[in-house]
Amino acid sequence: MVKQFQPCSFTAPCWIGCLLLIGGIALPGCWSESSDQIVISGEATYDGKPIPVGELIFTPDTKQGNKGPQGRAKIKDGKFTTAGSGRDVVGGPYQVELKAFDGVAFEGRELVVEEGKPLFGSVRSQIDLPLKTATLKVEVTTQNNKPELALSVAP
Repeated sequence: MVKQFQPCSFTAPCWIGCLLLIGGIALPGCWSESSDQIVISGEATYDGKPIPVGELIFTPDTKQGNKGPQGRAKIKDGKFTTAGSGRDVVGGPYQVELKAFDGVAFEGRELVVEEGKPLFGSVRSQIDLPLKTATLKVEVTTQNNKPELALSVAP
């Protein structure tokens, strides 16, 4: 009696085997890190005072050739870092967006807003980040009732 080979016929062991194979191929790519990633940390102020709570979003400037990842850093008591957020950046030109809040929680319509009220609307600026870990100075100043964001890398 000759037994014919039958391909996978949608049985549970076949599906599990297929999922394990796909997962084994895909997962290493998810956890790989670029050796080009750097940590950006520093201080953020608004009219000379530390920003209580906020967020910095680093978006690569693709128009200037930066194809790096988008990075984020939470601001707490005027200090921030991309380390530990899993959202480091690479060097090169970036668009930086800052959102800042007063840090005084209040009860909204349906929930408590922990970060508080916005200090100002979202502000943006550009910077060319260095190729190695650096300290960034983030300053927002009010001029003619309009917040202006200035970024500088510490030497």
